[in-house]
Amino acid sequence: MSDTSTETPAEPAPPTVGPDEAVNTVRAVAFDCYGTLLQLEERQFASLIQEMLHQHGVDHATGEDVWDAWLEASREMSRREGRNPERPLEGPEPTFRPFSETWPYFFSEAFKHHSVETIPPATAFQHLWDVLSVAPAYPEVAPVFSELQERGYRIAIGSNADDDHLEHALEEAGIAVEMVLSSEEAKSYKPRRPFFEQLCERLALEPCEVLYVGDSPWADVTGANHAGLPVYWVSRYPDPDREKMMRSQPTWSGSDLTGILEALPTQAPA
Repeated sequence: MSDTSTETPAEPAPPTVGPDEAVNTVRAVAFDCYGTLLQLEERQFASLIQEMLHQHGVDHATGEDVWDAWLEASREMSRREGRNPERPLEGPEPTFRPFSETWPYFFSEAFKHHSVETIPPATAFQHLWDVLSVAPAYPEVAPVFSELQERGYRIAIGSNADDDHLEHALEEAGIAVEMVLSSEEAKSYKPRRPFFEQLCERLALEPCEVLYVGDSPWADVTGANHAGLPVYWVSRYPDPDREKMMRSQPTWSGSDLTGILEALPTQAPA
């Protein structure tokens, strides 16, 4: 879920699949979940951690402090396992670990760094799980899905998430689609190519036939483009620092999901 690349960026490359080609090839639309369909964005994590610290009477460390240390623990795990967190697209496929295993560890390291001794890491993980599993849908999700289906497009979801909170969240939000692929099921995290390859394999479509929709410049836009998929980047809020992680230009972009309806033809290819 988290964007960990801090590498100084080069100019983003053109999209792997341009709009003129995509309008003739796209048969399915696959969506990221959090920040794209459900109203929970990574920029909220520090405030969620701050709420938890307040609930447990911790006032010597802030949510931003703990979140920064949490991210550094994530990067350090990558380095320790022989990966370069600044270039996560490169090298062999990393060892897969679900969030239920890694996030408590990251909390443990972050709490140790900031001398937070009253919150068990498992409790901190459960706090985030509870929020992740009940995040509401953005208001345009239902009408956009309905219109895409009327036009004949297949709809799927591909998310960096553990199965349990993702399934619960989609059920709570009333979102039902043809296929859902979690990172836990794929044993791979975006932006890695195997995640997107499995997404296309599950749909029995070529990469150029699957439009991937996501909010992350790195995990979604760069990752999907690297795997040969056209991309719609939903940019709901300006964040220049985050956008510096973009390595590939999206095929299309918009401030919400309704722009997909303007980008795609009124009838899916036969």
